[in-house]
Amino acid sequence: MFPFTRVSQVSANWLARIFLLATIALAATLGLGWMKIRHMMLALPPPPPRIDQLRPAPLRPVSPLLLQYHLDVPGRGEIFPALAAASPTDYWPAAILSITNTADRPALQVVHAEIEGYSRVLERTLIVGPNQTLTVPIVPDLLPAAFALEEIVTSPLTISVTNEDGSTAFARSQPVLLHSGSDLYWGKQFANAQLVARWVTPHDPSVLQLVSRAHHFIANGRMPGYSISERNARYLPTQVTAQAQAIFRAIQESGFAYVSSVFTFGGATDTSQRIRLPRETLSLDSANCMDISVAFASAIENIEMQPVIVIVPGHAFAGVRLGPGSPDILYLDLTVLPKGTFAQARARAEAWRKKVPPEKVLTVDVVSARRMHIYPLPTPGAPATAYQPIARVQ
Repeated sequence: MFPFTRVSQVSANWLARIFLLATIALAATLGLGWMKIRHMMLALPPPPPRIDQLRPAPLRPVSPLLLQYHLDVPGRGEIFPALAAASPTDYWPAAILSITNTADRPALQVVHAEIEGYSRVLERTLIVGPNQTLTVPIVPDLLPAAFALEEIVTSPLTISVTNEDGSTAFARSQPVLLHSGSDLYWGKQFANAQLVARWVTPHDPSVLQLVSRAHHFIANGRMPGYSISERNARYLPTQVTAQAQAIFRAIQESGFAYVSSVFTFGGATDTSQRIRLPRETLSLDSANCMDISVAFASAIENIEMQPVIVIVPGHAFAGVRLGPGSPDILYLDLTVLPKGTFAQARARAEAWRKKVPPEKVLTVDVVSARRMHIYPLPTPGAPATAYQPIARVQ
């Protein structure tokens, strides 16, 4: 038994040594692994900041003595609602506010503006950099009440500027002249002529009634617009002419009579004009050349054809393309009404085209105007679709 006991003791000693060595190796491996992982973690980029950490630190208020304000009211203080949201070539904002910061740090400014009773409240938050001047066009969104005006009214334009702490830094009330919703400012050299397309209102109830009456003056009572089969495409000009004649007859039956232009008032008397909307023209027994041309164009657009309005010195007449995008146009001078014929209307329009030099002819293509976002004026009772965003701060 003695030899066996000695062997067992030797084996136990070896096993203990092996276990000790394994433990040391495992500990060393774990230690090296932890050091490697720690090194890798230290090499990783820091985690992104939380959203609340991204907020800029509040600006230190700038002394009011270091801020300067200047308010300018261009365009004689006159506002034409019809020009809103139409990107007019020659027009002006309601006011222009300049803010100058002479401090060595930025200033937070909040601008409020409103045309009392006729616009929404405009609010803009601005950062004026150190030693910087910001020019802010003031163009509040007009309410339907502005487009419903029939005469010029005076209303205060109130503008205020508050600092970051809410204190008032600037306040001014400036009277402005709001024109009738039917007044158009032509601009210098008729730069805004394309805006006549705003008076072309194809979905006005009075225009719908006019088109409904026109159905009685055409074969089969059909007003298909440009719709025609490919086999009969060569008859499209005849079909368009028949529909134009039906609308002519419907206007004639309404008892319309031609009168001279309706004038507008204000400081821009030489470059603005009162244009009646179709609902006014078709409810009265008289209208001028532009009024009746607009009414005719509205009915043409209602049946999805393409009207044009031609403006020559002292006169206007209408037309319709004989096909989608066609260069061929049927021109009509509707001032021959009420007694003149359709043929006479064609002849008088052609006479104008022949005697007026091309460089003095302005053609308002309604389809092109729509592509330029010149949309119909709002109809009564409907939300105002006219909107003019404030221009970019320069």
